[in-house]
This record gives sequence, structure tokens and C-alpha cells, in this order.
Amino acid sequence: MIILGIEAATRVASVAVVSDEKILAEISQEAKLTHSETLLPQIEQALKISGVETVDALAVSIGPGSFTGLRIGLATAKALSYAWQTKIIGVPTLQAISFHFPTNNAVVIPMLDAQKNRAYFQRFKNCRAFSGVGIKNIDDIVRDAGKIDAEIFLCGDVLHKIKIDLPPNVKIAPINCRMPRAVNVAMFGKVLIDAGEISNVMNIEPLYIRRSEAEELWEQRQK
Repeated sequence: MIILGIEAATRVASVAVVSDEKILAEISQEAKLTHSETLLPQIEQALKISGVETVDALAVSIGPGSFTGLRIGLATAKALSYAWQTKIIGVPTLQAISFHFPTNNAVVIPMLDAQKNRAYFQRFKNCRAFSGVGIKNIDDIVRDAGKIDAEIFLCGDVLHKIKIDLPPNVKIAPINCRMPRAVNVAMFGKVLIDAGEISNVMNIEPLYIRRSEAEELWEQRQK
């Protein structure tokens, strides 16, 4: 099975072509250009590098994350799924990040920017979630991690915003394991396909968790 993975939930745009046994191509880019400018050229290049003309499924990161990035990534995946008449799978972004640590007994806590010094976060062990998706002050997430009786790895795009000293059991993940990657999205997409969890191209939606800044400002003005 050939899966095209698309990741656009953060400032990094990432595309991967994965078979059952191999990573055929992966392109990740953090650039000043918007995902709307980079994503389709990345997909075209990844398919060319991999030598693949058709894919069996599209796996796309659905959040939480950047509202704009999620909309661009999902719109791109839906358009391709419809045009190619291939199945589409929505992959939670935090779950995909946990695939950096598939067999490590440590607890992995991915954290993605939720604005106002907050982060979306979730706790995983061996790629299995043992908490729901939350949104909390970044330093409070780190303090709470220090209370867990386990080795902790922090991932995500807000690590530079941590203002407190890390507790003894808490570590920053290696640089290659911090951010979402399209290959992880594709890998977890395969897990969902095997479990029969295929999304509907017509109603698949981003996992926003919170309202957008515009919605919050509108509500404040109404009050």
C-alpha cells in the first residue's frame, strides 16, 4: 500500500510517500512562504522522487495546530482525494508526533502553539494516549510533567517558550523528534486504515480544540 502523508499543522510543511516497508520520499520545509505556496510543489516533487504515479490513500494531519495551516493541508488533501478517487484518513497531529517514540517506555508530551503562552498537549506512552487533548499554560504543562513518575520527553513547536527550569525527569526531545513529520502521519494513517477507520472526504474536519482569535475577539466585542 502506498500512502501520501501531508503535514501542515505547524510552520513546517511536510510531505511523504510511504509504502508498507519503505519511506520512498519525504520533504520537510520551514520557510517564509505560506503552506499554500509550498505544499503542492512539495507533493509533486515527492511523487517524482519516489517514482510513484498513483497512491492508495492520503493521510492528512487534522490538528490541533495552526488554524490556517490545518485548513490549507486539509483542503489540499480533500481536493486530491476527490480528484484521484482515493481514500482519505484524518490523523490527529499530537498522535503523529508520538510516533517518534514507538517503543520507548518514556512518556512523550507533544505541545503545539495555542497562542497566549498556551499549548495544546497530550500524553503518550508507546504511542498510546493516556490523556485527552488539553490546552494549558506552557510552564504549567512542564510543572505537571515533573510530577509524573517516569522519564518525560517534550516535543513540539513551543519548547523555546518554556521559561522555567526543567524538572529532573523532564527532557527536551532530540531535534529530529520534536516536530510533526509527514512520514509519521502516513504511518499512523496505515494503522487507522488497518483498523477500518477511513474518513469521509465530504465531512472530514480539522480538530481545532479552541476557537480562532477572530471568533474570540468577536465575542468580546459583543459583550
